[in-house]
Amino acid sequence: MRFLLINPWIADFAAYNFWVRPLGLYQLAKWLDGLGAELTLLDCLSPFPAPGKFKRKPVSLPIREKLPIKRGFARYGIGLQEFRARLKAAAPFDAVFVTSVMSYWYPGVKWVVEEIRRQAGNVPIILGGIYATLWKEHAQRSLDVDFVCAGPLEGNKERIRKFLGLGEIKRPERPWFRLGFWDGAGYGAVRTATGCPFRCTYCASRLVSGPFMPQKREEVLEEIVFLWKSGARQVAFYDDALLVDFSKRLGPLLEELEGLGVDVWFHTPNGLHARFLDFNVARRLVSSGFKSVRLSLETVDRNRQESTGGKVTSMDLERAIGNLLEAGMKRKSIGVYLLVGLPGQDIDEVEESVRYVKGLGVRPYLAEFSPIPGTVEWQRLKEKGMVSDAMDPILTNNTTFFRLFSGYDMERFRALKRFAAS
Repeated sequence: MRFLLINPWIADFAAYNFWVRPLGLYQLAKWLDGLGAELTLLDCLSPFPAPGKFKRKPVSLPIREKLPIKRGFARYGIGLQEFRARLKAAAPFDAVFVTSVMSYWYPGVKWVVEEIRRQAGNVPIILGGIYATLWKEHAQRSLDVDFVCAGPLEGNKERIRKFLGLGEIKRPERPWFRLGFWDGAGYGAVRTATGCPFRCTYCASRLVSGPFMPQKREEVLEEIVFLWKSGARQVAFYDDALLVDFSKRLGPLLEELEGLGVDVWFHTPNGLHARFLDFNVARRLVSSGFKSVRLSLETVDRNRQESTGGKVTSMDLERAIGNLLEAGMKRKSIGVYLLVGLPGQDIDEVEESVRYVKGLGVRPYLAEFSPIPGTVEWQRLKEKGMVSDAMDPILTNNTTFFRLFSGYDMERFRALKRFAAS
């Protein structure tokens, strides 16, 4: 059978390409290839430079509510005519698999589905990914798709097989880069594991990815070596818990890459767990070419650190930064994520956190809180009547929700953002 895999447009008020790659579709492709399928990938977010901007097309906000946001809503990625041309070139196909990332980007998924229907009629469309997992009923109600897969691929394989009438494994599975998916970009993104062993109250990693599950090191090694030999010079690790079991996972991987002479810049757009960043880990990261490291603190408030999961303390952060600097990393390469707009978090706490991180000589990055169904924070907000399972996911957009419900003085917040970036 011939299948088309689509990574949709982003639909948001702002978007930036931090080495984005459709990692979920890559795993799906590996499995489908083993079943003997012929595959084509249509990535609406490729090719664009990273880090860099996507092409932006202003569009109308697809909800009735009036929002206190001056930024315009837009579609990010390839142009509509280019999408239609790529879709036509991929035909014929027996079914289409569409992934979904941020729940509030779902209009991008809807536009893709509408275009498929215009051009391919009643071809089966299977939707998976984060939005499909967290907002399954909304997806079934709002999109003209035939099958919605909630949760990790592993738990959906049998259902997909039955739905499409697929047989058993016919050949050894091949990774995505052996399937003709490489687009020649100067960057790549990889994961050494799926899931996360922590249970932060604002995170849905376990719902989306399942339990913490390391990948085979030789497979990750092969992928990074392929990217390097193909001309990619920047690689982002998109793990939720990259430093867990460092001596058994990432440490040996980096040693092998160094032994092979692989020379790329590594980045960690997902925040690292500071408590695992001792001096030996820091020294290995620096010697292996990590050029931008993000650490997660979320807040300086000790009580909130504990109540949201207890994954990090301020002391953990100070030690981690000190180890990185002692190992030779430049201060400008280190950033610290702070969550703002958490339930019950006032702007004074945010300012205290910003000043604390600035006092450590590194840059704070303010991440506006977005509530996620299935999490502890979602339930707390639901009990207060601030969210509901019937609301439009766009209202949970970090830009939207923050301005609607944080109660912050926006002038003061913008001044804090300028101070954090200075």
